[in-house]
Amino acid sequence: MISRIEVILRRLKRFFSRSEWTIRLLQLSRLKQTTAQPGLVMVQIDGLSMTQFSRALQKRNLPFLQSLLVKERYLLRSFYSGLPSNTPAVQGELFYGIKGCVPAFYFFDRQTNRAVKMLDMSFVEEFEKRLKAKGAGLMAGGSSYSDIFNGSAKESHCCWSHMDWEGVLWAANPLIFPFLVILYADIFVRTLVLVIIEFFLAVLDCIRGTLKGRLFFRELELVWQRSLVCVLLREFVTAGVCMDIMRGVPIIHVNFLGYDEQAHGRGPSSNFAHWSLRGIDDAIRRIYNVIKESPWRHYDLWVYSDHGQAKTTPYFVKYGCTIEEAVKELFDGSALVTAMGPLGHIYVNKALNIDDLHGYAKKLVSQVKIPLVLTKEGAKVIAWTPHGSFIFPDQAQELFGQGHPFLEDIKEDLLGVCFHPDAGEFVIAGWCEGEEAISFPLEYGAHASMGPEETHAFVLLPMDAPVEIKGNKNYMRPLDLRQTAQHFLNQETMGPSLVPGSRGPSKTLTLMSYNVHGCAGMDGCISTERITRVIARYRPDIIALQELDVGRLRSGGIDQAETIARKLEMTYHFHPAFRWKDEQYGNAILSRYPMALIKSGSLPIVADKRRPHESRGVLWVTVEFEGKKIQVFNTHLSWWPHERVIQADALLSEQWLGHPDCRGPVILCGDFNCLPRSTAHRKICGKLYDSQSVLAGHRPRGTWFGHYPVGRIDYVFINTHFQVDSITVPRTDLEKIASDHLPLVTELDFIGEKI
Repeated sequence: MISRIEVILRRLKRFFSRSEWTIRLLQLSRLKQTTAQPGLVMVQIDGLSMTQFSRALQKRNLPFLQSLLVKERYLLRSFYSGLPSNTPAVQGELFYGIKGCVPAFYFFDRQTNRAVKMLDMSFVEEFEKRLKAKGAGLMAGGSSYSDIFNGSAKESHCCWSHMDWEGVLWAANPLIFPFLVILYADIFVRTLVLVIIEFFLAVLDCIRGTLKGRLFFRELELVWQRSLVCVLLREFVTAGVCMDIMRGVPIIHVNFLGYDEQAHGRGPSSNFAHWSLRGIDDAIRRIYNVIKESPWRHYDLWVYSDHGQAKTTPYFVKYGCTIEEAVKELFDGSALVTAMGPLGHIYVNKALNIDDLHGYAKKLVSQVKIPLVLTKEGAKVIAWTPHGSFIFPDQAQELFGQGHPFLEDIKEDLLGVCFHPDAGEFVIAGWCEGEEAISFPLEYGAHASMGPEETHAFVLLPMDAPVEIKGNKNYMRPLDLRQTAQHFLNQETMGPSLVPGSRGPSKTLTLMSYNVHGCAGMDGCISTERITRVIARYRPDIIALQELDVGRLRSGGIDQAETIARKLEMTYHFHPAFRWKDEQYGNAILSRYPMALIKSGSLPIVADKRRPHESRGVLWVTVEFEGKKIQVFNTHLSWWPHERVIQADALLSEQWLGHPDCRGPVILCGDFNCLPRSTAHRKICGKLYDSQSVLAGHRPRGTWFGHYPVGRIDYVFINTHFQVDSITVPRTDLEKIASDHLPLVTELDFIGEKI
């Protein structure tokens, strides 16, 4: 009954959702799919390094992301951007699987024979066509927001390679705009207020920055950037993502630019930049809340940063001229300089021999004051710094220092930059170990080169994300994230080989008891995949499931026990508590250890015409664990107190727990539909121990119902052969929606025996 009420409330909430009505008014297509299919929302926070992410958590500028780590048990991983450490290179690798697709953000493209920036929309569109010819786009069939590339997305909005929101808006009936204004009245007012606040804060900061000696026109640029990027663009793309979730778009990628833009102007650790994270965090929170209401797909939210930023001093501020002026003077005007951030290229319009290359490289370091200059020599690279020259990659450790977190990957990626078809005769970098970092443009925070802060970003994933990492590394890179996303969207099984962190041989037995409610969630959706995912998160050795459907029309006619066991790569036994024609309903035990069926059967019921009495059953198996045979019983008792007591007596009789063959380690678990200290509970505790009651320092936790567990009616009872190591009743949003019960996870150790 409670689950039905919640389903009704969720449907009403969905009906009155502003995203739902916007979809109708704009006549946007819906990609309706079965709820069994997964969906993925990937959020990129542009330019936020691991260091600054941790600092923002400490300063409480990211309260929602903090809640994902604490309440939803998300895992934080290091993320290596690759080289160049900029958005086009990261998205090229993430979306198309191509490492180092660009040699820099600004470079000379030899195919078009012109210098190009990755902000030139016509060039970016042409360049992405080249990427599509080399690799499949991750975003195929999905949508992309405020990205450089769209990853072959079916719909892309505010992307440099393609934009099409304006087409939707112009095609819409102009009469609907008053309705949209009404629908989003609070958002419009909120956005207007935020724009005004941001504008005045930016003006004050512009005055303060100018008084400190910074260039007035650069400070003036930050005023409109703060209002446009930090507020208007953020709110616009957030609304679009929310609509796409309600439409059932399979994969969605959104890039929030606010922090990166402000960090360029004031530095990555500045209050100016960190203030923008509050708005980004709130936008992610709103997206997550819509994800929980999605009617068509089970979405995951993944949050990551493409790269970090290093605190830099602009070259112009330090030396009084631009890098272009200094280089052209050295080469007498015969060189083209393409430099954005702390990475660039010098293209020389005359033939150079080895001696010329070495001579100019030394002068670029000593006279032009470039911290790091790289030149090609055969299959290797010579690195020139104020500390001398180094052969790369042989002397990578001496060049980058022992503390660089990504030294092995840097070797390959930096060679890729130097030998890129569009690389210059000289590759120049504003970062060098032991030297003050500089940025070639007028920036106080910058990225693109190989510094630890620039390359060290983060990724925040659910605890059970099927992480794919090649090699013996403790961090991910864009290609790893791409493969993880592909695996998540296409996974067939979640067995021991695929569940992250699967346990090897152990002397601790993990058992889960879980009433799955016919795999019908609190949102009214029936999904064995969702139940399987809940189970796989906790890697149990033995699983006792209640209320499973086999061949029932209400659940699509599938065999839920077989489906879950197959996806978990476990063996199973099922006992139907009742049968009606070809439909069955009952309990199952799954195991990753050898298991044998001993007995299954029905429990007594009290005949009473005045009220319905559901058939109840019990399943008895032995599981061979580390050379010991464990007697495992799974049952589901009646709602009615008198009948439940009779069934408890039957369980304790010589037919089941009192049977002569029921010796050694014994576990009785299931949904007993009774509270602690009830008559049935006391009877069972006369022979076995309630695992939640005997664990020292543990406060017993309720398991029903999911959102607000007020009742403890699911139990794991054990005999004296066991000691309870730990008890978990997980309550993330996934568990709270997957069933009307929460799973009960118990870790057990054997007592007094060596296993």
